[in-house]
Amino acid sequence: MSLQGKEGTYMKRILVALLAAVLAAVLGPGSALAQKVGLTWWEHSNPPHNNYSKELVADWNKKHPNNPLQYDFFAMTPYFQKLTAALSTRSAADMFTLIDFLLPSFTTKNVLAPIHPEWLGYKDLEDMKKAYLPGALDGYIHKGKLYAVPPIASVFSLFLNKKHFREAGLDPDKDYPRTWEDVGRIGKKLVKMKGSRMVREGFDFAMHSSTWTMWYFNTIIRQYGGEVLDASGKKCTANSEAGVKAMKVRAMLMRDYKVMDPTVSVGTNALPADDLAKGRVSMFITHAGSVAQFGPKMMQYTKVVSFPQVDPNNPVTPIYGFAFAVNPHISKAKQRLVHDVLKHVIKDPKTWYDRTSYPYPDKNFLELPGMEEARKTRYLDVFIKDVSNGRFIQRTPKIIEINQAIHRAMERVVLRGDDPKKSLDKACREISAALAKR
Repeated sequence: MSLQGKEGTYMKRILVALLAAVLAAVLGPGSALAQKVGLTWWEHSNPPHNNYSKELVADWNKKHPNNPLQYDFFAMTPYFQKLTAALSTRSAADMFTLIDFLLPSFTTKNVLAPIHPEWLGYKDLEDMKKAYLPGALDGYIHKGKLYAVPPIASVFSLFLNKKHFREAGLDPDKDYPRTWEDVGRIGKKLVKMKGSRMVREGFDFAMHSSTWTMWYFNTIIRQYGGEVLDASGKKCTANSEAGVKAMKVRAMLMRDYKVMDPTVSVGTNALPADDLAKGRVSMFITHAGSVAQFGPKMMQYTKVVSFPQVDPNNPVTPIYGFAFAVNPHISKAKQRLVHDVLKHVIKDPKTWYDRTSYPYPDKNFLELPGMEEARKTRYLDVFIKDVSNGRFIQRTPKIIEINQAIHRAMERVVLRGDDPKKSLDKACREISAALAKR
């Protein structure tokens, strides 16, 4: 057919467009001829972490103008609830950051896409495991498939203000707490009063989030030899003798030692340890990422020691991780493109650690340049020690409901002075009702 004039030009445009469409379909979204495909990424709120993520997004967008990445973050506990609801309604982001304990609730509902190790540059899952610390991927594997890629393996340790210790006649290098009784005894010396009003707490537990409450409670009940659920995961045992003792630790510090006052602390989801940074509390349990939140100046006056114990000879500490997952409801081509984003985000463990202070589960993490200095100035050895004694939070698809029930029980005891056993009995009734629902 002869193509001439305006009609010929029009037909050429149609043929070129059809050819481009065919090539895009064959070559996928990485092709220069592919249609512009936007991507979305959701995360929890953590200022240093979010700031670094924004830089990674900006770098990606500069290099991939046809595949712009939109990044949003939200306060942690509301974010988990938002993500759970969005996945059930197929309205979640293409890529999202999740916390390890949410995996059972997601894999049982088939709302995560399997991670393809070969798309990340590995031969298979076994090859990928070799690139990570032993067991680092295990918490994200379900029925032989990997469902998330963790850039963070973190733990909770005790941060203390060295200036406050010295003001109270204490040596922060020798007089720091090892047990919960020590926390109360030493905390009393650190409390600061203005008349009858407490203006500085000797110690405080975070109360801003049900997730944090569960991290603490789940760990202390284990220190006493108990669990929140029985081995089957179908029965609440939080109101056991061990659970009551764990709850009494919180009550003891508030009522007996009087080292805490909820009206003093104003920590938020984004900056839960800000009370320590602002001098409103002398000792606070927080995560390794707080080192980056505080910054070098604040860390000059901060010491980090291991998580307090019931029995220091049999330590149990809380450990957790964040990981990147993929929406299963997007096309395979888009899932593969998200894997390219994952490679971009996790390509530099050293910078990730420098910017966030979270230990990275790369097998060569401790051999990375600058780690010797980090052991001295950023308390990396303390965090690694606590990781070695760490246990992940209770695994169950109903973890959010359980966290909230324990949090309400804690509030009744700490804020209202309710009996620990009765409060935990009520929590177990709520947990049993949640477990009974499908």
